Amino acid sequence: SSINIMQDRITRSRMAGDPPDVILAPRMSKLGLMEFDEAEMGINEGLREVKRMRPALEQLLPKLEP
Repeated sequence: SSINIMQDRITRSRMAGDPPDVILAPRMSKLGLMEFDEAEMGINEGLREVKRMRPALEQLLPKLEP
């Protein structure tokens, strides 16, 4: 949809200017913008992605400590 295209362009622009240390990209293609009744599916996908990227996230922890 046009909203997805616009969001993709905004994301690419921001990432080019200030690249992230880690990118978490859960697979949300099955979840529509207004499908609030499917929140559990989105939460589970997010959790799977965090678990998958855990090693990269743990490498960032020393940078966050004061």
